[in-house]
Amino acid sequence: MNYRRYHIPCEACPDVAPYPNRFQVRVIRWRLARLLLHELFHYRFNLPVVTSRPCVYGTFSGPVGGFAPRPSQCVGCLRCTIEYPDMVRVRPDPARHHLGDAYFTPDKLDTVVQEAATGQIPVRGAGYRGAFGGEGWDGMWTDMSEIVRPTRDGIHGREFISTAVDLGERPGVLAFDDTGVASAPLPRPFSLLIPILFDAPPLLVEDPILCRVLAEAAGRIQTLAVLPIRRLLAQGLQGPAVAPLVRPEEIQSTGELREPPPILELDGWDAGAYRALKTRFPATPLYVRLPLECDALPLARSGVRLFHLTADYHG
Repeated sequence: MNYRRYHIPCEACPDVAPYPNRFQVRVIRWRLARLLLHELFHYRFNLPVVTSRPCVYGTFSGPVGGFAPRPSQCVGCLRCTIEYPDMVRVRPDPARHHLGDAYFTPDKLDTVVQEAATGQIPVRGAGYRGAFGGEGWDGMWTDMSEIVRPTRDGIHGREFISTAVDLGERPGVLAFDDTGVASAPLPRPFSLLIPILFDAPPLLVEDPILCRVLAEAAGRIQTLAVLPIRRLLAQGLQGPAVAPLVRPEEIQSTGELREPPPILELDGWDAGAYRALKTRFPATPLYVRLPLECDALPLARSGVRLFHLTADYHG
């Protein structure tokens, strides 16, 4: 069997809308000017020493230094406040606390925004729990997870880990006849190189450009984008990376597909629509899309084998 390294190229993506900073940084400028003037004479005009910044993250590394701090760089380590308590104040940004809700907290939003902007996995290990740690402040992290769990080394490309998954039904047992041939039809699973697919966007944000972006992204990383069939046909988005989402009243629209799709999803249960799709696309895996709270057991007992259970971001 041949293996190849799977790689997703990532580029930094700017924010479409302003995102609140984690912290507000306030500098009393006249005290900063007095300090700089004092240090000029104290260090005999040694500019590299005088202009050194008490921040390794670049909060005071702008064109005019501390006179115009860059709060977007602040992580809340409080080094500046500890060294110059009468000059610098660092406080949590109140605008950030209005993000999300009781379940999807600002910290979770930060994680999603970081992943979306950089394409990187946030690594967190054993967290510092001492002074200036906890809610509202960043901590000092010592990442032990990659030492005690070496399999995580695969995210850095130093170890091969298969990410492929198979979608489809699986028989409980394999039965063969006297000639060694399977006595029951074998399922035809559909393989994805990564355990990720792009689901249909909510109606409030469904947009032709967004649908095209999802379809192109799915094609590039060799996965699937589940999109409404009316949008696919209107934009001509068909191919091995696109899975049509069909409502029962849209069954006739599937006749406009140029080729059998990799998979099909029926939006909700309708026995007649299910039979029609199975008849029209006998070799295509057909999923029934249901909300997570629905009881799928009666459908499974009636012969349905593939389900796509959906939930909102609250789970």
